[in-house]
Amino acid sequence: MKEVYPFQSSDDERKRLIAQGELVASLTRRLFETAGIMAGMRILDIGSGSGDVALLAAQLVGPTGDVTGIDRDAAQVEYAQQRAKTQGLTNLHFVSGDFREIELTPAVDAIVGRLVLMFAANPLDAIQCVLRNLKPGGIIALQESIIDYEGPVFIEPLDCLAARAAEWFRAGFKHAGVHSRMGMRLFGLMRKAGLIPSTEIHMLVPIQEGPDGALFSTLTSVVRSQIPAIVASGVATEAEIDIDTLEQRMVADAPADGVVGYFNLGHVGVWARKP
Repeated sequence: MKEVYPFQSSDDERKRLIAQGELVASLTRRLFETAGIMAGMRILDIGSGSGDVALLAAQLVGPTGDVTGIDRDAAQVEYAQQRAKTQGLTNLHFVSGDFREIELTPAVDAIVGRLVLMFAANPLDAIQCVLRNLKPGGIIALQESIIDYEGPVFIEPLDCLAARAAEWFRAGFKHAGVHSRMGMRLFGLMRKAGLIPSTEIHMLVPIQEGPDGALFSTLTSVVRSQIPAIVASGVATEAEIDIDTLEQRMVADAPADGVVGYFNLGHVGVWARKP
């Protein structure tokens, strides 16, 4: 299976990732704290993107700890490193590369990641590869999404433009081969990898509103970053999407009582220990 990341690297995409991070930060923090990530730990953050997860981990481990973030996109790495510098975090650094290939010595106390395995061609192989960097007894804490390609869009009302935009997003993901139910598969995947996952599994489904809330801007940013994947799927043309007017059109199309919903079914957090 060919691996395709459906989002384009751009300043708009980095802003989208930061906004997404703020939306699901409560689940990520709860997951890490429940897993036992604490001051003084050495952490590896896989698929760091704009750095939000690594920044949170750096706060939790404090100045006596250390966090390494890795991402294949060199532009993302540079951006994340600048964010860490701006915040005065000397216990955090980022490297460019594939997390499946990195080797750290000594092994780290914990591996963390958010929305990473869903984009891997072989999620089991990916998690097994990165585990070589985790010490025995160490923690791995991951957060993944659930997207139902075949079911109704998670937006009300279903006949609005916002719901159609969500269909575009899901079609782009399906075309790119994104694992739609990775959140629900995460526990079993950890077991297959030889880990001991906690049966305490948390899920967050953020609900947004439009046009007064952030739903329409969120959908627009998601569609903007994956226009090539959407167009390649055949669900819509660039002219139909008309990204520069999409948000305004969603506002004009919205019923008087507004629109509520989200573009996937939720985010699941699972943590485990390495025997």
